[in-house]
Formats: sequence, structure tokens, C-alpha cells
Amino acid sequence: MPHVFLPVLAFAAAWGVLVLTPGTETALIIRLSISVGRTTAIDAVLGIASGLTLWGIGTAFGLSALIAASHTLYLVLEWACAGYLLSLAFRLMVNVLRSTPETETDSENQAPKAFWSGFQRGMFTTILNPLVGVFDLTAFPQFIPPDVNAVTYALLLTVVQAILTLAWYFILAFTALFFSRFLANPVVIRVLDGLTALVFVIFAIRLVISG
Repeated sequence: MPHVFLPVLAFAAAWGVLVLTPGTETALIIRLSISVGRTTAIDAVLGIASGLTLWGIGTAFGLSALIAASHTLYLVLEWACAGYLLSLAFRLMVNVLRSTPETETDSENQAPKAFWSGFQRGMFTTILNPLVGVFDLTAFPQFIPPDVNAVTYALLLTVVQAILTLAWYFILAFTALFFSRFLANPVVIRVLDGLTALVFVIFAIRLVISG
């Protein structure tokens, strides 16, 4: 029985390193935590975890393999993700160039609109990124023992992936929230929006080039 769970620990370690690596999700959570508020940032974290879960389920049932095998589908996802990131970057840069930056706050948004505002940003940033599917497709088989049900075990790895992601981004969000009391002023928000937009543009370009 231990040999069944040891690969889970190994996968958790591998994914833990990746989730700690700064990327678009990191930039998104920090920006929302400081510029918008706790509720929207947490909703975005839930969206990111949901996107990862959908990719994991897709991998377990063969959808990720289909996407990876189809160059056209892969390119469509890459361009969709790049387009979405560029649209976010454009909105941020418009805010940077305003004489007085617009600020979005949790108190101004009412549920369910407020929930969807953060959730969709996190989910689409993740689910439109085909690199997540490629990781699951290549990594899952390496950690699935030969004598277990592959689909069930892949779903288990997906749960581990989601839990670690939730844990890290919750920590990141609340850490950013702690510092937001010192950073929440128009100048800092303008700089943060500009840096976040730059990160989104860089990752969008990387996606297009990698295709």
C-alpha cells in the first residue's frame, strides 16, 4: 500500500515547486489583493483552482491528449490565452494612463457579480493556458503506479494539485492584503497595474512564440 501513496508525495513536491514559481496567476492575485480587495482575490484563487481541476479531469479522461495531439486545437488555445492576457493588459494600461486611476473595490461589487468578476479572471487565465494541460499530460503518467486504476489515480493527483494551489495562493493573497494597507495609494496602484500588464504581455508573447 505505501508504494501507492509515495508517488502522490513525489508529485506534490514537483507541483509545489511549479506553483511557487511566479507567473501570470501570481501577478493576478497580488494585483487583485492590493488594488481590489480580499473577496475578489479569493474568488480569483478559486477560479485558478477550478481551471486546474478541469485540466486534471480532462487529462484523466483523455481530453488533454487530444488537444496535445491536435496542433490546431493547441494553437487555438494558445492564441485564446494570449488574447485574454493581452485584453487584461490593455485594461490595466488604460487605467495606468488615466489622470486618476480607477479603483475597483469589493464593496462596489455585489454578489454574484463580485464573485464572477474575480473567479472568471482566475479560471480563464488558467484554463486557456494549454501549458497546464501539457504538464498534466506529461507528468501524470510518471507518477501513476502500474497496478492502479489510472483514471482514479489521475483524479487523485488533480485533487492534490488543486489543494496545493489553493494553499499557496491563499497565503499569497493574504500576505499581499497585509501589505495593501501600506501600498493602496494611486501611485502604487498605477505602478502595480503597469507591472502586471507587462507580465501579462510577456507571457502572451511567450505563448505565441512557443506555438
